[in-house]
Amino acid sequence: MDSLGVTMKNVKLLLLVVVGLFLAGCNTLQQTDDLSRQYSADPWQGFNRGMHKFNETADRIVLKPVATGYSRILPSPAKTGVRNFFNNLSEPLNAANNLLQGKLVRAASSVARFAINSSIGIGGLFDVASGVTNISPANEDFGQTLAAWGVRPGPYLVLPLFGPSNLRDGLGRIGEGIVYYANGELTDSSSGRIGLSVLDAVDTRARLLGTDSLLDAQLDPYAFIKSSYEQNRIQALYDGSPPVSAEQLESDF
Repeated sequence: MDSLGVTMKNVKLLLLVVVGLFLAGCNTLQQTDDLSRQYSADPWQGFNRGMHKFNETADRIVLKPVATGYSRILPSPAKTGVRNFFNNLSEPLNAANNLLQGKLVRAASSVARFAINSSIGIGGLFDVASGVTNISPANEDFGQTLAAWGVRPGPYLVLPLFGPSNLRDGLGRIGEGIVYYANGELTDSSSGRIGLSVLDAVDTRARLLGTDSLLDAQLDPYAFIKSSYEQNRIQALYDGSPPVSAEQLESDF
C-alpha cells in the first residue's frame, strides 16, 4: 500500500509538470488589467456576517488566548523555527502554482528553496535559502493560478475558521488540499495531522496579535477585513506590482 501511495504521488507530480508546461503561456494577468474585475461583490453578506461573528467568537474564546500564551512562553528563535518549518512545507505548492502560471524562474526558486532549507536548514527550521543564498520566497496558491487563467473571483465568502476569501480562492484551497496536504506528507496519523494543523493555526494567529488594536478601532471590522483581504490578494496576484487603477491616476493630478 505504501508503494502504491508513492506511485500515485509521482503520477500527480508528473501530470502537474506536463500541464504546467502546456499552460506556461496562459497567464492572462497583465499590467493593463482593469482591477475592478478582481474585487468581489458581496451578495451573501448575511451569511458572511454571521460567519464573521462565529469566527470572531471562536477567536476570542479559544484561538486568541492560546496564541497569546504561545507568544509569551515560546522564545523568539523557536517561533521563527516553527514559522520557517511550515513555510518550507508550502514550497512544493509554490513551485507547482508558479509552474502552472508559466512563472518558470519563480518555480525554480521555490524548488531550490525547498531543497536547501529541507537539507541544510534541518527540515526547514532555518531559512538558509533567504539568509545565505539570497533566494526569496515566491509564494503562490491555486486561487492565484485560477486568476492567472482568467477565472474571476466570484462572490466574497467568509469561510468558517479560515476567514475571508472568495468563491475562486475557496475552491482553490479545496483543490490544493486534494492534491497536496502538507501535514499529510509528514505523518499518516490523524492525531499527528491535527496537531500540526493546530500548531500552524496558533503560530499564524500569534503573528497577527499586533493587528488586534487596529481591528478593534474600526467602526465596521467586517468591511475593514473584506477591503484588506482584497487589497492583499491584488498585491499577491500581480507579485507586488499591480496595475495602477484609474482612481490612482486621477488622484495624481
